[in-house]
Amino acid sequence: MTELEIQPIHEEEWDYLIVLDACRYDYFKENYSDFLEGDLSKVKSRGTSTPEWLPKTFTSRYKYRYFAGNPYVNSLGKAHENWDPSKAFRQIEDVWATDWNEEQNTVLPEDLTNRVIEELDNQKTIIHYIQPHRPYISCPQEEKVWNLQERIVEDQETEEASTKRKMIEMTRPYWSKFFWKLPYRTRWKIKDLIGLENPHWGALVQDIGEEKVREHYQQDLRMTLKEVARLIEELEGKVVVTADHGEALGEHNDWGHQIGSDNPKQYTVPWLEVEGVNR
Repeated sequence: MTELEIQPIHEEEWDYLIVLDACRYDYFKENYSDFLEGDLSKVKSRGTSTPEWLPKTFTSRYKYRYFAGNPYVNSLGKAHENWDPSKAFRQIEDVWATDWNEEQNTVLPEDLTNRVIEELDNQKTIIHYIQPHRPYISCPQEEKVWNLQERIVEDQETEEASTKRKMIEMTRPYWSKFFWKLPYRTRWKIKDLIGLENPHWGALVQDIGEEKVREHYQQDLRMTLKEVARLIEELEGKVVVTADHGEALGEHNDWGHQIGSDNPKQYTVPWLEVEGVNR
């Protein structure tokens, strides 16, 4: 099997880098040509979650402007694993803070598109859409809980939660490999029983079924690609569409994405050098 090329963010020339959060290569390949034209490649992300991808990809100071729908990229100096986004980029636009949709508990793709179009400055720019990452805006049944925005802004965590988190990290080498080999429904039950984070994937899959979850993932991707196409019509220069990481949708005993995963669905992402918009 041919080794995948590492996502060439700093090796390739581009004027605008559009990042789709949790966008896997195969779903992108099946859907992008309804909206965009270009040369598509399959590449390997440096991480299988946003907080892993960011410090492994942006290791220095860059003259990039970053429109951030994802709160992990912020101008507040809120670091993760000793990586401070405010020190990595020329300028960060905290779209996650100013344009957060309380009803959907996310930044809607059309709102991010509008914000970028209003503030274009013809400088090298990264635009980071949250979708197709959960919560799925196409899924009315979903309990739309993503508390990362609240944590970034308020930086609050109870002493009990902080102690539990530290214990989990200290003991991770002893239980991690065994835990991830368990059936995912068993993992969700264990996490629920010992009071870890609410197993949202388990609740959603049980509520609407596996195939419906995959359908909503694809619907959110298509909704976002439509907005990406609208944005690209306003851009001048070379545009690349890629992702920070992929997403497991039941394959290899996984749902979602985890730091350090060896699941190819979580690290195989698109690299589309855009040639035009398909209308």
